[in-house]
Amino acid sequence: MNQQNFKKQIVIPGILVALISVILIGISIFIYSSIQETQKQEIKQNLKEIVSQYSNIITTKIDGDFQTLEAVSIFVGETDISDLDQVMGYLEAESRRNSFLRMGYVTPDGIGYFVDTDGTKHYSQYVGDEEFVREAFTGSKAVSDTMKDRFSDNSINCYGVPVYHNGEITGVLTATSLSSKFSEIIEQKIFEGIAYVHVIDEDGNFIIRSHHVVIQEEISNIFEKGEFPGDIKKEMLADMRAGKEAFGNIGYGGTDYWMAVVPVGIKDWQIYCVVPQKFLNSNFNTLLWVFLSVMLCMVLLFAVLFFYIYRLIRRSRETMEQLAYTDTLTGAENRNRFTADLPGLLRGSADYALVLFNISGFKFINEFFGYETGDRLLKHIADVLKSSMKEGERYYRDSADRFGIFMYYKGREEAVKRLEQIQKQISDFSLSQNQSYHIICNFGVKVIEEKDCGRNADIDTIMNRAMLALNSVKGNDYNAIAFYDEVLHQKARKKSEVENKMYTALENREFCMVLQPKYALGTGKVHSAEALVRWYAKDGTVYYPDEFIPIFEENGFITKLDMYMLEEACRYLSSWLEKGYPAVPVSVNQSRLFFYDSEYMDKFHEIVDKYHLDPSLIILEVTESVTMNHLEQIKEAMERLHTMGFRVSMDDFGSGYSSLNILNELYIDELKLDKEFLSNQEDSCRGEVIMKNIMKLARDLSITTVVEGVETEQQVEFLKSISCDIAQGYYFAKPMPAEEFEERYLKSRGSQN
Repeated sequence: MNQQNFKKQIVIPGILVALISVILIGISIFIYSSIQETQKQEIKQNLKEIVSQYSNIITTKIDGDFQTLEAVSIFVGETDISDLDQVMGYLEAESRRNSFLRMGYVTPDGIGYFVDTDGTKHYSQYVGDEEFVREAFTGSKAVSDTMKDRFSDNSINCYGVPVYHNGEITGVLTATSLSSKFSEIIEQKIFEGIAYVHVIDEDGNFIIRSHHVVIQEEISNIFEKGEFPGDIKKEMLADMRAGKEAFGNIGYGGTDYWMAVVPVGIKDWQIYCVVPQKFLNSNFNTLLWVFLSVMLCMVLLFAVLFFYIYRLIRRSRETMEQLAYTDTLTGAENRNRFTADLPGLLRGSADYALVLFNISGFKFINEFFGYETGDRLLKHIADVLKSSMKEGERYYRDSADRFGIFMYYKGREEAVKRLEQIQKQISDFSLSQNQSYHIICNFGVKVIEEKDCGRNADIDTIMNRAMLALNSVKGNDYNAIAFYDEVLHQKARKKSEVENKMYTALENREFCMVLQPKYALGTGKVHSAEALVRWYAKDGTVYYPDEFIPIFEENGFITKLDMYMLEEACRYLSSWLEKGYPAVPVSVNQSRLFFYDSEYMDKFHEIVDKYHLDPSLIILEVTESVTMNHLEQIKEAMERLHTMGFRVSMDDFGSGYSSLNILNELYIDELKLDKEFLSNQEDSCRGEVIMKNIMKLARDLSITTVVEGVETEQQVEFLKSISCDIAQGYYFAKPMPAEEFEERYLKSRGSQN
């Protein structure tokens, strides 16, 4: 079997090398063809650009000659034609100033009168049959093809323009130019003097030749000699006769040439250029050979490297899988392996549950007992899970202290029993010989239902729901196991709904301030009020604080809401003062996040200044839990608030673990006792003693005391008996809109004033 495997391992790479080699060769051929076509297009474009330059030069010369003739024709048209000597004298002078061989005037009956540059005159010459003359008499500018000069042996080209007198053509002004003027243009060297340029007509007949020739025999047409591959000749002729650019190749005398033809735009003249292919292809051929050599080397090198890489891959495959799918610390499967295998596990029955769990306070374990001890604990958990798994079950380490279990599910009771057993085995681990620490885990369970199985199983949804269940009991030491259900789903949906609407709600001012009066027990009158928030959505939904405040505190939006409520309180206070109502302080709840940012504290002052208020009218309420961390920073922040003129109230006093230390460290103006104190007072004499002493302590420290949650007359009498300053609760009034508070408590006092 090993020998067969070895042969198989050799044959497969060999086939792969051969296949890849064939592919590379195919790619090489494709690239070669592509490069060849690209090179052809570049040559074609290059030739056309060069030929177009010649075309532009010739066109420019002809246009310049026509402009000269037209200017002269205007003067001749204004001259008395009967005074022929005067006309011819003027033409002789103009001919000398230009590059013309001669100039002349042709009468409507075709009789021409010409004068050479040297003064030689040729009178009474019939030229009415010349095509360029006839065309000029129709009112057009005209130029002739190359022809033999009737007065010399020179090759010439003639121009003709109509002469107008009083709007009628009275003759034709002509000019004769040596064809060599055009030859001088097209005989300029290009491509190191091996490219040849001529002027031809649309059928390929030569009009103006350069002294360069490709074909040695005397020919009158470019298509008379040479070998044209395929339909090149036919295609070029069609393009030339259509007035289009033409491109092709020709073979002659064992040499291949590129040909390009570009229309001049005058008559049917076209610029024809021919250049040896080997000159333009030299760089391409060098590049091609280099490319083919490189490709061949690549094929050979690839064949060598393939076998070497194959051996490396074979050796490292197990290592890679180990790194990719195994947790390096515990040796357990990791999340990657589990999520890859989970779809296969879910194709069976739905008698399973996914459990995610973590260790409560694992960060503390690392910091207090050391990271090495934390690592040993994680390994211990992996060992516990390994020994607890049944056939068909799986476990894995997710990240940090979080693990996952895919276990059989035969009812909630049995599942809880198994998880409690796992918890017990984990808690048996000793973190330290000298200290006892009870290890507690939190578990989130998602029962796999029939709809969760099959090919359409949504892995992310299953894991997210298990995580949702885990998060619902995170940090809970008493009820550490949670099962995902509709309640959790609705809670998560509610949170998502709140978070999706909160920014729009703030912009639309859907958050409304309500006020609950705070009564001075000594006078029985309203002392101040606490600003509370209600959310009245545009769609009619009403959200109460316990539905959205915890969410805002978790995602940080609470800072925006608190700032909004502060400004609302200032706005109403400013309005009341403008109406002449007495100043009633308003306490506004503030998040602990404000105390860690000096810029927010500056905004407090900006808002108060904006409404021209005394900062002492604003009481900033913070919960006792704000002091649990960074006490020195909180202390500095409160000192700064006092400097600004604000007052600070400590809300929920007594709900934490360091209340007396807070009184010692922080300078607060108001102490607001948690409502649980009243319940304790009613059930216990010890609670009564505690409250009496808190009141005395606060009085000695010049701190105003407030008790919230007052609901009965008995509670009011008790608070009076222990000298409590202020009471707040349903016994006096429920929270009410600011307008109602103004109507009930301020208008009457304002009128009394």
